[in-house]
Amino acid sequence: MQSDITYEAIEKRLQKLASPGIRPGLARLSKLLSLLGNPERKFRAIHVVGTNGKGSTAASLNSILINSGYKTALYTSPHLISFGERLEINGADVVPETWVKQISKLEKILNECQYLKIDAPTYFELITAAAFMIIADANIDVAVIEAGLGGRLDATNIIKNVILTIITPIGIDHVEYLGNSLACIAAEKFAVMRKKTPALFAGGSSEVESAFICRARQISANAYLLSDYCKWETETVSLNGTFFNVTLNGHTQHFRTPLIGTYQADNAALAVASSMLLAKTTLPMVNINSVKQGINSVSWPGRFEVISKTPAVIFDGAHNSHAMKRLVETLESLSIQDNASIVMAIMKDKDVTKTLNLLKPIDPRMYCTQVPGMSRSMAAEELTQRAKDAGLRILSTDVDPLVALKNAKKDCNTVICCGSLYFVGWLKKHYEEY
Repeated sequence: MQSDITYEAIEKRLQKLASPGIRPGLARLSKLLSLLGNPERKFRAIHVVGTNGKGSTAASLNSILINSGYKTALYTSPHLISFGERLEINGADVVPETWVKQISKLEKILNECQYLKIDAPTYFELITAAAFMIIADANIDVAVIEAGLGGRLDATNIIKNVILTIITPIGIDHVEYLGNSLACIAAEKFAVMRKKTPALFAGGSSEVESAFICRARQISANAYLLSDYCKWETETVSLNGTFFNVTLNGHTQHFRTPLIGTYQADNAALAVASSMLLAKTTLPMVNINSVKQGINSVSWPGRFEVISKTPAVIFDGAHNSHAMKRLVETLESLSIQDNASIVMAIMKDKDVTKTLNLLKPIDPRMYCTQVPGMSRSMAAEELTQRAKDAGLRILSTDVDPLVALKNAKKDCNTVICCGSLYFVGWLKKHYEEY
């Protein structure tokens, strides 16, 4: 008999239990997990932090480990369509009944503990606690844990048995929580490194790379810069995937990932290097064949995802200037930037002006919209004005994203829907309606 429990009901239950907003800090979660028997101590974990590319890198590494014969957990955020996407055990979403079982335990403790009544955990902290309980019970070999928006004070940083820290590229984002300079944000991210534990950083400016090495030395972490550990190069990018090669210890191997984009070669190379580092330390079943199989079979929706080819409709969650720059690079590499239409909705707390300015070199036709029912989404009219101020061509302003998409498809052969993962998630959920 099919259960009546839905992921939507689980979300609502967690939201009702949680304190509002984002409040960085580990004290609430630490108290809660201690009352739950410290599930975060009962599994090995790979911690993935950074600004952009965390999800793609985590999903690629998880695919590699599954193909290597390991039982894994993959914890990511946010979800696109279903809450169930946030936690996979061996490649499958955890069923609602399992979530409910652990949330009931959370609820009991929250009702009984005076400390947590006064200072209730946030929504993300409750999800993280429930996820760690599920992972602890699942008898996995290793968990791949993607950080939320932070680093040092992120809820995921409470995990204990970390066997590798992966740091993806760092950019300016979430300045209200992490600091308003790249140096401040990098310091928050690098603070998750563990003593005498391998840490692999995708790299960046010389200043940021020096800060990474300095922090690693301070805590005796085994630090590696990706560019020092291996060399990689994008071969071709097409709507059929990204082909690239990686040279490690003098040997060059060729790979293909179904994830599309010049930046996906970078993310995949980081996952390849991470897996080979793990093969030498704690996960010896990883080998070059399982790495290739894992990279080739990864799935990570909403990142330059081709929804249709005639006309080409592409969903991409580019939500900040760093991600938008990589999106434009990919469009140029595919030679489809000319006469492209962009349907955009964006969150009003982002650096909207800088993100829009990055679109000017490809001179797209802009269809400005918003995410229905989301107060954080910038109103379509305001986005239109900001786009005009940036010197972009405005074709329409539509409160309904489906109307915007329909109009865009009439005008050219390539439509890119971008600006927010929340926007892409809404589109994926409602795309079949029109």
